[in-house]
Amino acid sequence: DVRNAVDWIHIQGDLKSKTIENLEEYVKKDERLPMFLTRIRESGAKVFLLTNSDYVFTDKIMTYLFDFPHGARPDEPHRNWKTYFDTIVVDANKPLFFGEGTILRQVDTKTGALKLGTHKGPLHTGEVYSGGSCDVFTEMIGAKGKDVLYIGDHIFGDILKSKKIRGWRTFLIVPELVQELHVWTDKCQLFAELQNLDVMLGEMYKNLDSSTKEKPDISKLRAAIRDVTHKMDLAYGMMGSLFRSGSRQTFFSSQVV
Repeated sequence: DVRNAVDWIHIQGDLKSKTIENLEEYVKKDERLPMFLTRIRESGAKVFLLTNSDYVFTDKIMTYLFDFPHGARPDEPHRNWKTYFDTIVVDANKPLFFGEGTILRQVDTKTGALKLGTHKGPLHTGEVYSGGSCDVFTEMIGAKGKDVLYIGDHIFGDILKSKKIRGWRTFLIVPELVQELHVWTDKCQLFAELQNLDVMLGEMYKNLDSSTKEKPDISKLRAAIRDVTHKMDLAYGMMGSLFRSGSRQTFFSSQVV
């Protein structure tokens, strides 16, 4: 139900429209971003933006993120967000982008409409392109495989496909990890207690073998383990841990690790 609801608001466009109406609530700005991108380019690397969003939505989000009175440095004038990237691609349609892809076309940044015909290259700084494929894109920028460090926040569409299919180096953004680390630090005594209970449980079975007829009474230990586990789950909030389900890894955790 949750997946269907999320897919529905994506398809209907409600998610994007509500985000645009409340940018300050849903989008976090960081005044270090212009300097961060500038320093990457000054080091000799090229920076590209690859997003599944359309140009109109992307422009509104990026304009807001770079809406500061100064440029990359306090003594520099404000610059349009597009000047911080060497290449910009919208409507990428990932993960299809990493396979057969779609037609690469240029975007008219004044209207947001796509220009007629297939763009054959080259890719110019300051221009915006739509669609394309990884093969075409990497050929035009002159970089392949491990030459690329791709930063994304979608485990399947961004990270797994780009790494497994194209061999790109990947950098996964996991905002929830901050909460996970906070719980590990703040509730470390619970983890220590759970480990001690596990050791005690092992001690009760240590000297037993197949010939042993009497089973040890572990009811109190099991109750204590359930109690500690419950306290740990409460520390993560209503949705629980993103990385752990009881004593096991979650599916997401197994993909990340």
